[in-house]
Amino acid sequence: MNERKTRRTERDDSDIDESPIRKKKKKKKKEAAKPWPKIIALGGGGAVAFILLIILLINFMGGSPPAQPVTTWEKFSTEENEFGFEYPAGWNTKHYGITGRREVDVIGKNGASISLKENLVGSLIGDIAGSQTGGRPVPDELSPVGRAHDMRQPKDTTSYKEHPAETVMTRFGKARRSFYVDGAKRGYRVTILMHKTALDVFCECRESDWGTLRPAFDHVIETIGRGG
Repeated sequence: MNERKTRRTERDDSDIDESPIRKKKKKKKKEAAKPWPKIIALGGGGAVAFILLIILLINFMGGSPPAQPVTTWEKFSTEENEFGFEYPAGWNTKHYGITGRREVDVIGKNGASISLKENLVGSLIGDIAGSQTGGRPVPDELSPVGRAHDMRQPKDTTSYKEHPAETVMTRFGKARRSFYVDGAKRGYRVTILMHKTALDVFCECRESDWGTLRPAFDHVIETIGRGG
């Protein structure tokens, strides 16, 4: 009886599967993509955009080249030679109007300009002022052209301020000229009496160019006279 149990036990032990248990392989987790390449790319693009923005701001805030001294001149005369003058070579001229109401615009770079407008009003004011003096000598500010200049002055605003007038010479004779400030612009306003009409003259440019172009404007004013 004991012999049978022993054999049974031996057989049962041999029936046990001795092969090792297979373990399931764990799947490797995918490594998360590193964000550095994207950050570097975005940073590089942002730097380029920043540089472009700086360039645009410099150009917008007056980064254009400064004006150059004027050394050569061209001549302009109206169709019927009512008046003429010299202006900087290379500047563009536009003229229109009829007899007694001629207008001329001379355009340079960076907003520099010269404009002349013929009118009857200034001449009439001068005639009235002349009749009141009775031919007596009077200070320049009380002369016909002085009175006309004062009457033609634009009203001062928050941006436009005009300095006291002074007398200058043109080929038509004495004229009155005032320096003015208009925002970022600097310029001259000039009144000239001709034979039957008057001229309102404005010469202006940006503040940074005033020191360079002021002598050119002086020359233009001095050369205003009969055309031809």
